[in-house]
Amino acid sequence: MHVILIGLRGCGKTTAGRAAARILNRAFIDLDDRTSEIVGMSASECFVRHGEVAWREAESLALRDALAGHEPTVIALGGGTPTAPDAETMLRLAKAERGDTIAWLDASPEVLVGRIHEDGDRPPLTGLPPLEEMIEIDRRRRALFEAIADRRIEVDDHSTSTTIGAIIALATSG
Repeated sequence: MHVILIGLRGCGKTTAGRAAARILNRAFIDLDDRTSEIVGMSASECFVRHGEVAWREAESLALRDALAGHEPTVIALGGGTPTAPDAETMLRLAKAERGDTIAWLDASPEVLVGRIHEDGDRPPLTGLPPLEEMIEIDRRRRALFEAIADRRIEVDDHSTSTTIGAIIALATSG
């Protein structure tokens, strides 16, 4: 079974997921990296040159490919991947048909903005100032994350090692 990590940008999906995969002796997939390979550029560059729709379509292809793997894997989705075309359906089917588990790493917009303020490779999504944008994106995606996640892991006040431990516990509880 795959452990699939969802959550807004900056919540620690890649950092905690990579470490948990190493401890679990599983492959790790960073879906943003896979999507960048498909489009041949970073998310920021793709958003500028081709728009968000092109990125989301590529994310769908990358997600389909990642979920098709037969070996148990830890997969860190991009913050918006669950909103990509057919992504929600693919994720629900992965849970229902194979028993994949979805963990939502949840943090407040204030914490997330503090974590990502220096990362220039994250494309703006709304044109709003950073905190207002994060609040808006959280508002748009929260219900979807709640609906598809098997477990919510609150990461505001948790250390990375606590988050890693929660992911490992989830992976080994089935």
